[in-house]
Amino acid sequence: MQRSYFPFITAGWLILTLIMVGFSLYADYSRLKKNLNNDAHFVYSSVYEKAYINEVLLQSFTVLVSSTPNDQESIRSFANEMRKRYPHIERLQIQQQHHPLSPNFGSAENYSVDPTKDNLKASFPVIFIEPLNPDTRYLLNKDLLADPLFTDTIRFARKYHQPVTSPPFPLGNNKTGYGLFLAFFERNTAPSGNNLLIASLVINTAGMLPNTSFLSEHTSISLMDEKGKILDQHHSDEVTRPPIWLPQLVETRTVNRFGQTFKIEIVHNFGAKNINLGMLLILLSASLAVYFMLIAYLQQKVKTAVEQSSIYATLKNERQQLETRIHTRTRELRDQLIENRRLTHQVLAVQERERRNLSRELHDELGQSLTAIRTDAKILKRIHPEENSLVNQTAESIDAIAQNIYDVTYGMMRTLRPSALDDLGLVDAIQECIVSNRFAEHGITLHSDYRGALNEMSEDYNITLFRLAQEAFSNIIKYAHARNIWLDIHRTSQGQRKEISGDRLELMISDDGCGFDIEKDAFKKGFGLIGMRERVRALGGVFQISKNHDRGTRIIAVIPLGPEAASGDSEMAIPAQEEPTEPAH
Repeated sequence: MQRSYFPFITAGWLILTLIMVGFSLYADYSRLKKNLNNDAHFVYSSVYEKAYINEVLLQSFTVLVSSTPNDQESIRSFANEMRKRYPHIERLQIQQQHHPLSPNFGSAENYSVDPTKDNLKASFPVIFIEPLNPDTRYLLNKDLLADPLFTDTIRFARKYHQPVTSPPFPLGNNKTGYGLFLAFFERNTAPSGNNLLIASLVINTAGMLPNTSFLSEHTSISLMDEKGKILDQHHSDEVTRPPIWLPQLVETRTVNRFGQTFKIEIVHNFGAKNINLGMLLILLSASLAVYFMLIAYLQQKVKTAVEQSSIYATLKNERQQLETRIHTRTRELRDQLIENRRLTHQVLAVQERERRNLSRELHDELGQSLTAIRTDAKILKRIHPEENSLVNQTAESIDAIAQNIYDVTYGMMRTLRPSALDDLGLVDAIQECIVSNRFAEHGITLHSDYRGALNEMSEDYNITLFRLAQEAFSNIIKYAHARNIWLDIHRTSQGQRKEISGDRLELMISDDGCGFDIEKDAFKKGFGLIGMRERVRALGGVFQISKNHDRGTRIIAVIPLGPEAASGDSEMAIPAQEEPTEPAH
């Protein structure tokens, strides 16, 4: 780092500081914009809900009037209850179509209820009003069709029988309202000019907006009709106009449902109070602190640059020496691993040879002796055929004892070295092992699946798979308390599994027993699982033990088959490769 770079660093610091300040201001603007949008949505929802209430109330009012037009007491009770429940409803009215007042007022055909005719010449006097008091009594019998303010509204309501609003009009006491009209006929009567009624609600626009206590400073809410005329407007406590160079945020919503159309506009004047001055001060202070620290650091870096170059050369030399030692140690560990595998394979091979020799000795020597004993016992029984004689009974006992010794010896021979493995092949040897374990007596059901040329492999692979199955069956019977065992042995060359591709063996043994803590007990108690793992690794395979879904245990072994897999040679070269990664439990 050279000192000539310091001016560029200062310029970069200034630019970065301005960018951070800009981001802070933008964050304040975005936060205020989001709050304003939430406020607009809240106001919109409130106005929309009240517009919906107005429409539902008008529909309910028309249903009540059409079903009981002469029950003034029920109609007035309903109207009074609705006004108490919804204060923004100023009054409820009913107008009824009447005949023309004079021949000059219109002809009889114009009095019909044909909705296609607009040249209506009838009257729509108010026949019901609630509340009925001195301030509203003058409206009774008043013809609203004659009032220019309601003429178009009455004609539209009569023609389409849909909710329609009137233009806004003053209610007194500086209030503004509008009317919501709906035409209908009396129920159970044929539509005619005599039973055409129009119900209307007079709504105070000041009650349409929600309470504005949530508004922040410099904020106003305006409720306007579809032409943009302000019906009601609320301001926050402070309405002082901030500097003109600060932005003004405007959110607009439109409610156009249920025969009522409104525009809602929320305006907020961005002011100094909307700026997070504390955050700006923290940013500027942090920026200055970072700048001075950076300058001090760079000066120190220039001062120590020469020292670092010499230290770097020394470290580079030491690093090369360390890498050499690590490489040497790694090679030694790899060689040791290969040697350990080779020794393990030799130990297993010697063990299998000893088992095979011991099994052969038991069969040849002890078997012949037991056969001779049984022959002598049968001769004695033939010489002394009397069943009650002592010699006959003794010969019978000797023959039974010899037979029992032979059965026990035969079981030991099958455990030490199954004859079916040499005579019939792997699948039949495993089947014999399954029979000898007597799963049915333990309440266990075995599900097996064999695929591929499993009887065309060399001694090492056959005995390895047999011992894996034998040890797994023994563990399941002793500890698992399982009800089902699944045994899958596949020989395949398709795809890849456990990073092993090509011709390979895949063994999976799983159960639905009680299972055990794999991480704690798998390879720390006993030698059964350790022996299984070492047998698989001795053949260059991968051994994994894990939980079988929710219950039980699953063992998976994947063993590559080399060119010598089909040969009869029992010795197998140890592959020069690194130890496979232990699968996650």
